[in-house]
Amino acid sequence: MKNVRFLTVSERNIMISIELSPAVEKQFLEIVQKSYDGDPKRTFLTLLKLHNKYGWKEQLAKDVKSIRSEVRRQGEIKADQIENAIKKYRKTLSNDV
Repeated sequence: MKNVRFLTVSERNIMISIELSPAVEKQFLEIVQKSYDGDPKRTFLTLLKLHNKYGWKEQLAKDVKSIRSEVRRQGEIKADQIENAIKKYRKTLSNDV
């Protein structure tokens, strides 16, 4: 692991270590310095806020793609079939975790 470093953030006895390549570590540290006044905690909190704000859109896009695939596969489709397709897709997501 010659080209891998660990970035560690410690707060209230909780430590997070992330395995980063030197290029990604450099990019992250530049973002922390330039955009968040050197505060990695603020950087992570902002990332979490962005994920909460926009993460659902990624899920929606995946749901729509799944529904479209199911519609193409079955041809004509009804509302309950769409709901079943969404449930089936989300079940596969929960099984992947």
